[in-house]
Amino acid sequence: MVSVTRRGAVVLMGLLLAAVAVLVADGPARAADVYVQVTPSRVGPGELVGIRASCRSTREAASVESDAFGIVTVHPQHGYLSGTATVPTHTRPGTYRVKLLCVEGPNASTMLTVTAGGHQPPRPDGPPQPHPSRGPATGFGGADGGPDLGGLVVPGGLGITVAGLVLAMLAARRRGPRTPH
Repeated sequence: MVSVTRRGAVVLMGLLLAAVAVLVADGPARAADVYVQVTPSRVGPGELVGIRASCRSTREAASVESDAFGIVTVHPQHGYLSGTATVPTHTRPGTYRVKLLCVEGPNASTMLTVTAGGHQPPRPDGPPQPHPSRGPATGFGGADGGPDLGGLVVPGGLGITVAGLVLAMLAARRRGPRTPH
């Protein structure tokens, strides 16, 4: 006959393993990770647009297309897809759809507005505007460029918790049954 504490430990272990499986599984919730962003969202003809995107797999390049700039390839960089596009000088003003075409899974889209004019020349009547030559020395160091490990925190923590519970069960089992003196 199985003791109540051992049966409880087996049930608890099963529940923990089921929770890990649910949290780690790639399901429909991953579709929310598919997006495309353009910066700035309003540009003039001849201006550069930054593109940041994410597909289910950010390890493979993807295509981004728009009538505003044609087709460009976005490449993996720091856990997302990145690229740039130049809006041709002959592009007419208007709002254009920008479509992310992922290799696998769903696609995404956003809008880009092309305005009538490009860069505005600086005003001659105002004082010259300062232009920084480098970023601020804030002491952040190389911490920004490291790998993105955010997706490993929950599964890693659950794995350590499960390992701790298994070790606790083994230690309790090793002590043996308690008998009154």
